[in-house]
Amino acid sequence: MIAAQDDPVSSPAPGAGTPPDQPFFSYPNPPCAASGPDPEGHRVDLYLDLGRTLYDAGASVQRINDSVRYCAHAFGDDDVHAFVGNEAIEVGRRTGDRTQIRMHAFREPVRVNATILQGVSRMLASLGTTCLTPETVRSRLRELRSLPPAVPAWATVLAVGAACAAFAWLNNADLLSLWVVFIAASIGFAAKLSAAPRSGNLYLTVLLSALVASAVALVLLPFSGTATAETALISSLLFLVPGTILINGGLDIIRDHTGCGIARLTSVMAQLLVITGVLLIPLSLIVPETGGPALISPGLAGIVISAIAAGIAAFGFSLMMNMPLAALPGCVICGGAARIIREVAILAGLDPILSIFLAMASATLLAFVIGRLTHVTEVVIAVAAGLPMIPGLAAIVGLNGLFQLAHPATVFQSALIQTTLQNSLYAVGVSLALIAGIIFPLIIITRGKPRI
Repeated sequence: MIAAQDDPVSSPAPGAGTPPDQPFFSYPNPPCAASGPDPEGHRVDLYLDLGRTLYDAGASVQRINDSVRYCAHAFGDDDVHAFVGNEAIEVGRRTGDRTQIRMHAFREPVRVNATILQGVSRMLASLGTTCLTPETVRSRLRELRSLPPAVPAWATVLAVGAACAAFAWLNNADLLSLWVVFIAASIGFAAKLSAAPRSGNLYLTVLLSALVASAVALVLLPFSGTATAETALISSLLFLVPGTILINGGLDIIRDHTGCGIARLTSVMAQLLVITGVLLIPLSLIVPETGGPALISPGLAGIVISAIAAGIAAFGFSLMMNMPLAALPGCVICGGAARIIREVAILAGLDPILSIFLAMASATLLAFVIGRLTHVTEVVIAVAAGLPMIPGLAAIVGLNGLFQLAHPATVFQSALIQTTLQNSLYAVGVSLALIAGIIFPLIIITRGKPRI
């Protein structure tokens, strides 16, 4: 839905902004000479189209605001404001005593598209040295939205399956279960790709994908002979965890975009509740986990193997987010480096949660460098590197404990309550460490700098 309004008396749309006598950006060249009077608001339509494209691709609110204002300044419009809410984006431009406002309503994006984010970043960077017309920029936005995936869909499906299997490997799943995770996750992700354009609802898409993946895993597990069935089942649904939206929500809140940040975090919690609800029934039908032979041994060899598995997982999750091919090696490097730092810190005697924070902060700094070189947002690269460190085993034990405590026939035992609380709180602590390890380095590095 797009609404247009010309209001000679109302104030501009709320959002971050600077007075026209204090330009927010500086250019090596002056704004395009092609800019001039725009009584019909065609340039405002362009700014709205830019903001909508970024939101649909999974950008943070700050990046949308900065990108809109950067583009507006290139065309001589300094008094432009963007407001991003949880259901709509509004762009306003004031010229003298006249304000023009455009609004677009949207749904929460189902999938992050790093290729579009990269394309927009490169296009905006070129405005500082090349004078493009608004029509050219809008045409370029349409081209970006119509680009095919960076790799064929079948390759992404297989890569996501391999990523989930690598995650199970990192969480001590035995060898017999890995093929189950690979098949279940691949089929589940294929179901997600098929359901997303048809369902029209993010949560229905998550529900259908979780049902398909868990059902496939439940059917195949009896034929595997695995002793780590619970780990395999949980790992088969890892591709549904909305990691990038979770990080963007935290960034939005810290950068004072509280409304949209809370809405995104609420969306994350709702998706996790859907995933958890789907898992409860399959978990009650499989044999409790007894543990299998560890695939990753302690010591130097174990660290190397862990880094390889983390790199595989980061590669698959990167393709899931349609990462540009030029950034894929960087994602693998970040994933492997984060795992190495985590394992070395734990071997040195540091607390596991602190070790994960240090590993994620280091990987985020590396992702920032790679992002600058490839014009890919560092948040997406960092999230791809951090997903393999999600506390899967702790979440499994905590989830099982909560399910047992909720059962009417359960005899409450202090050991069960203690185990459930310990693992649940550990999972929460590790998740917060991952989020903080991504958010705080970015806040420090990018403070006061435009995000485009």
